[in-house]
Formats: sequence, structure tokens, C-alpha cells
Amino acid sequence: MSTKIAIAGAMGRMGQNLIKSGLKNDKTEIVGVFDIENIDKTFLISVGLQSGIATTRENSFEAADVVIDFTSPKALFNFTETAVTNNTGLVIGTTGLEDQHFKLLQQSGQSVPIFYAPNMSFGVNSFFSLARKAAAHLKDFDIEIIEAHHKHKVDAPSGTALMLGEAAADGRGISLTEAADRGRDGIIGARNKGSIGFASIRGGDIVGRHDVLFASNGEQLTLSHNATDRNIFARGALKAVLWGRDKQPGQYDMMDVLGLN
Repeated sequence: MSTKIAIAGAMGRMGQNLIKSGLKNDKTEIVGVFDIENIDKTFLISVGLQSGIATTRENSFEAADVVIDFTSPKALFNFTETAVTNNTGLVIGTTGLEDQHFKLLQQSGQSVPIFYAPNMSFGVNSFFSLARKAAAHLKDFDIEIIEAHHKHKVDAPSGTALMLGEAAADGRGISLTEAADRGRDGIIGARNKGSIGFASIRGGDIVGRHDVLFASNGEQLTLSHNATDRNIFARGALKAVLWGRDKQPGQYDMMDVLGLN
């Protein structure tokens, strides 16, 4: 039996990648697509979808078992409310979330399954585990996280970079909130011992690159992940959809899917 999915932000780059992946997967059926702009028959035909499927947020949530959202943080308030009303699961890959959004996900997870991961790639989620172990082992090494993305990305550091920071901080048994150094400019003085630094690069069409640098006197170790195809995120989202098909209400992430928790 196919899992019925709907895709938010269907007209965007990620939305169209999700449509392509959903159509190729014989275990999923796309029953709804929606965006800020109205979706017409011309768009449906251009991406290989049949006319007659849901093309509004409300109808998509009513028709789907799970809605996939890679849009924007501000959309979460409407999406979670509609998900709870219709008993629809949510798979969320949106980055740039703040405390208010995480509280919203936690609250919604009491009623429906909520899956959240700022990066859906299998490699990156294994990367988190490696960064945690390396940080624990290389106790006296300085940690720097460098991330690069395309020129259209609006948040920095990336959600993946922050999760790598959380993993490294967890490995050290410290709080990232206290250890993070997210901006350097001018005469800032020497590096604070034990801090975890972040640097962001934006340009061109870079899909996503993340490096975690462990530096000590006389040696450096770098763990690196480079995404070259946006489809890896779509494939990860669909894997999350299928993994969570029969899950009870709660909060889940990619580490649950990969069995790394």
C-alpha cells in the first residue's frame, strides 16, 4: 500500500526535486502539491503530475498521510496547526528554526508524528556521529566548523553546521550556546579556549559543503562532507516518510531512521 504524500513549496527547486523522487518511488503516491502561489494545470503537467490532485494547503493535508515541508520557518505555524487538525504527519527539512519553532514541533508531536532534520542526507547524519566521537577523543584540539552554500541561502550558519556544533559540544560535555563563536570581525583578540567556531561561505550554486576542523599545535584533522546533488535530500525525506509510516505521535529525526540514536 502506497503512502500518500503532499509537498509544500512544490514550485521551488527542492519542491520539484521532491516531486521527481516521489514519482519514481513505487511506495509513495503524490496526492497534493501546494505553494504560496496558485498551482495550475500547466505546472502539474510540467512536473509529470495528473490534474485533479490537491493544490491547496488545506486539501493537501486532508488527502495526505504525510506532508513534506522544506519551505520557511514562518510557514510552520500554519502547517503544524493543519497537521494536527487533519491527523497528518509532517516531515520537515526547513532550516533557520528558532526556539519558538522547536517548541511548536514539540507540542505538535504530542498529537501527530513530527520528523525534523535540517539535513536529510545519509552521509551527513553519519557525520554527526563521527564529529561527536572525534570531539570527545581530541579533547585539547580547537574546533572550527566551516560551511558553504549557494548564494540564495538566507540563514547562517546552516542548520547542519549548528547540528555538527551540537554533536561536537556533546562529545566534549559542554553547551554549544556557551561555546559557540559565530562571528569574528576586527580586533577580536586570541581565540577563546574551548570555543567552537563557525564560518559561513555563500556563492554560486554550491549545494552544501561542511568541514569540521580539529586543530592543535603541529597537526590538524578535518572531517568533511560535500553534497553535489540536491536529490540526496529528497531521497532522505522519502526514506523518512516511509520509515515513519506507522509511527505513533512523537518527535523523530534522521538519526532514528538510520538507527544511530
